[in-house]
Amino acid sequence: MDKDRVVVAQLLLDGTRVKASFSSSGVLKWDGHGISAGSLIVQKDILGFTDKPITIVLHTFQFASTGCCGGNQRKRKDVTLEFEQREAYKLWCDAIQECLDRSGRPKRLVVFINPFSGKGEAEEVYKRDVLPLLAAARIEVTKKVTQFQLHARDMAKSMNIAQYDGVICVSGDGILVEVLNGLLERPDWARAIKMPIGVVPAGSGNGMAKSLLDAAGEPCNARNATFAIIRGHTQAVDVATVVQGQTKFYSILLLTWGFVADVDIESEKYRWMGGLRFDFYSLIRILRLRRYNGVFAYVPAPGYEDIGAPYNGELDGMKVECDDERRGRAATGYSGPVSSSLRSDWRVMEGAFVMVLLQNVPWASEDFNSAPESKFADGFLDLIVLRDCPRYKLIGLLTSIQQGKAVESKYLTYLKVKAFQIAPGGRVGSRIQGGYIDVDGEVVTRGWGAVGDGKGDPMSYGPTIEVCVEQGLATLYCPP
Repeated sequence: MDKDRVVVAQLLLDGTRVKASFSSSGVLKWDGHGISAGSLIVQKDILGFTDKPITIVLHTFQFASTGCCGGNQRKRKDVTLEFEQREAYKLWCDAIQECLDRSGRPKRLVVFINPFSGKGEAEEVYKRDVLPLLAAARIEVTKKVTQFQLHARDMAKSMNIAQYDGVICVSGDGILVEVLNGLLERPDWARAIKMPIGVVPAGSGNGMAKSLLDAAGEPCNARNATFAIIRGHTQAVDVATVVQGQTKFYSILLLTWGFVADVDIESEKYRWMGGLRFDFYSLIRILRLRRYNGVFAYVPAPGYEDIGAPYNGELDGMKVECDDERRGRAATGYSGPVSSSLRSDWRVMEGAFVMVLLQNVPWASEDFNSAPESKFADGFLDLIVLRDCPRYKLIGLLTSIQQGKAVESKYLTYLKVKAFQIAPGGRVGSRIQGGYIDVDGEVVTRGWGAVGDGKGDPMSYGPTIEVCVEQGLATLYCPP
């Protein structure tokens, strides 16, 4: 269809005669006796269509008012167009299909479902909220259900990516992280990581889905996330490489140490509570507040160079160079970014800390907006540090952090960094070392006395852990 071409027809729209037009830009307009003028936009409102003899059924997913308290929510609705002449019907079918084909929408997707995430409802979310929308969009789906931890990583590492236009993760943030690591561990990682990944919230945290949908003003739910995938719009996202010795882990969300890591990991026994487990266990940890000794260094982003103390080369165990050779560039898969930072660029903080967050996206979970200034592809990580706070003010401070309002708090240090290293220590005033380094919701190391024996942890607690970020390495589906 030519760029500015418009097709016009007299037809029945849901049984009412109207004069309607459809433009090459994907806008359907109508006006007629007994019906208000209206419009639909293919890329904004339409999932797909079904064609029958001289009839087109448009499958739409439109905003509809749900009352003064409910705000606007998208609702599934079919709109029927009945034509008097087969020629007009055929012309409209071709015009709508051509518009959909030009939109860049995916046609073949592989879906990873984690049946153990959150309250264990991911498969039901897929059947109820995801699959019907994909079917309406006539997207070919290959379903894969994970059976054990890192199963999605293994499947992403070995699957034939030429068979798919993208990946969907129906889970919390865990399957997204596994898929990311699997794609980056492939010999053809440079090609594989360009495959768009969609995130459908079906777990406890859902930080990435919330970040992507909230940035577009969309409520965070499975149907909105699925529609964003169907529409095919994408967003580049930074990826961090977390390294200790020869061990690497690729992160797309956050690294935590202290309070948030303690809550995330130790609340696992309350997983049956869903997202409420975090609030519940936060109260327990406030009443029994822990502080941890440690030291970390970082390369600040422009504008943050005066925060912290200059690195003087005297901190035992800290290494400030991101040595790509030491990471094994010759090994199969992505080896991480090369840092151009000089020793003089680094700053240091040491002492006792309640919490350290290193975040890549604004929302750590669906209700924890701890890094409101974070950008998806700016090449920096947002570092949030809490050294101490009067206990009676801590609940208010955590509430402010949840709401994204604590950036200016005198108790918090908030800055952007492009490289980071941490040497975690033990609890203040205790013989128990304790503590966890939690990367994207998974423990990579824990101190002696922490929950779990740590035998399966890939890293050691105490020696330096390094983080370098590469700008815009991954691609995620997101709303326009």
